[in-house]
Amino acid sequence: MIIQKKNAKPGRPPVHLEWPEGEFTAKEVTDSLMGALSRVSVHSKIKKGLEGETPQLKVVRKVKPKVGRPETVYSTVD
Repeated sequence: MIIQKKNAKPGRPPVHLEWPEGEFTAKEVTDSLMGALSRVSVHSKIKKGLEGETPQLKVVRKVKPKVGRPETVYSTVD
């Protein structure tokens, strides 16, 4: 009996992320994906987008609310 594998890699298929136009926060990206990626996975993809020889993202500013943790605002590199 010959068994053929459909996928070469086990686990969930990768989720490709399109960065929003203009300025955005990690929370806005997580909310727009409606559960396709966790908050930690979105932050991991943002970190990869900020690093490397040709970064895709840049940090615009940090928003400090009265209560809670500060949020970083990102933008795509032109």
